[in-house]
Amino acid sequence: MPQITLALSDIPEGVPHKPEDADVILIRAGDSVTALGHLCPHYGLPLAKGVIRDGALICPFHHACFDARTGRQAQPPGHGDLSRFAVTVADGRVTVELPADAVPHAPPAHGGQGLDTRRVVLAGAGAAAEECALRLRESGFEGVIEMIAPGTLPPYDRTMLSKAALAGKKGAADLVLTDAEGLAARDIARIDGRIAKVEPGRVTLADGGTHAFDRLLVAPGGEPIRPDLPGIDLAGIHTLRSVEEAEALSEAAGAAKRVALIGGGFIGMEGALTLAKRGCDVTVVMREDVPLERVLGTRVGRAIMAEHEDAGVRFVAGAEVEGFDGDGAVSAIRLKGGAPVEADLVVLAMGVKPATGAIEGLPLEKDGGVRVAEDLSVPGLDGVFVAGDCAHAPTPFGAARIEHWRVARQHGARVARGIAGGTAGLADIPFFWTALARQYRYLGHAEDWDEILFDGAPEDGPFLARYVKDGQVMAALTAGRDADLAALHLRMAAASGPVPA
Repeated sequence: MPQITLALSDIPEGVPHKPEDADVILIRAGDSVTALGHLCPHYGLPLAKGVIRDGALICPFHHACFDARTGRQAQPPGHGDLSRFAVTVADGRVTVELPADAVPHAPPAHGGQGLDTRRVVLAGAGAAAEECALRLRESGFEGVIEMIAPGTLPPYDRTMLSKAALAGKKGAADLVLTDAEGLAARDIARIDGRIAKVEPGRVTLADGGTHAFDRLLVAPGGEPIRPDLPGIDLAGIHTLRSVEEAEALSEAAGAAKRVALIGGGFIGMEGALTLAKRGCDVTVVMREDVPLERVLGTRVGRAIMAEHEDAGVRFVAGAEVEGFDGDGAVSAIRLKGGAPVEADLVVLAMGVKPATGAIEGLPLEKDGGVRVAEDLSVPGLDGVFVAGDCAHAPTPFGAARIEHWRVARQHGARVARGIAGGTAGLADIPFFWTALARQYRYLGHAEDWDEILFDGAPEDGPFLARYVKDGQVMAALTAGRDADLAALHLRMAAASGPVPA
């Protein structure tokens, strides 16, 4: 069995330390040393660049969190515990035993269906439903688990649709998270269907079939907004929400001469840059004057806009779409009071709405979401939970409906803990990332702010922006200051919410 030996004094305290030529990170606390796998189970990125605080280790790239003493994963993304290796400390020397077949991480141990008669139905096969199902089996739940959603694809990584999938670099098989064999090994039934009605202890599908439940998680995700405008049904007008749509759009982009994206949000910005890199002539049509201004502020929005313009993307700002022209296929976007934008391929990136409109029996808000309690249960509906894009849920930053993939996974884990009787662990701090000209990472949640405090300039280098309300940091954004943002994340987790500016 291979060994690593080094002096205790060569291991710094409070940071992950990766010895040269050794696939392991060492975490020291006084004379105690823990040896863990060195790669995050999400995208296999190095945890030697991570941050440690109060016994928690966080990946600086996409903020997966782990117990720094055991390697157990505490927060998504990714799904796997870090391997832990035997360590001996004696006479100021540290020895780590590494098995020849050592791997940096492995899926947590799980069970399957047993004698438990309880039934859990999951309406959806996305981030929240998958996380809930996996966590239930890993916690020892032995009841029935049914995952009901349209289609037959297993859960997949939706974050890649506007990036690698649209670029044509990854297909459906490459995005799968838990494949059919993985679901079967855990006795998780994947059922093709759409839930149409929720009643006490029972759901009815669109085809008339029924399924009984003791616990129901409604997590159908969101559906793209498709405005009722003249010409909307012309060929060449696409949305981007599923892997099938991404593949169709990627194929169409190969023959397109002029591409227009409608919407200045994250999907519009990611899609525009991806298509520009493919050599397409790209125009973004948006109602706003500055993309992402409402979420990130004017200064950051302008910096992102400039980065896109440097990549060849044109913007038509302050625009109102009136309809689409074309003979069978789209040829132009008509704008109110402005010149038409010529395009033979149009991407509708105008946001999403909760995919709850066809589900009877849920108490819907005006936007189609459902207001839920701290444990994501629906008041007045016994045994029913709502998660992900559809949930108006309490957060450490106030009640909000947050449409982020990582938040949906946090929701799924929270519901599973409630069903299985587990402990809460780290506070669920919202976090998301976006791959544009730079990697931008956002922490917390700020509906509005009194001021934005900048450390560094977003126009020309690494920076950290803090969004402050009533003297509290409600959110933060970075490009190039990942360790600082990760440290702030762990501070917020320790405080269970905002921290003083």
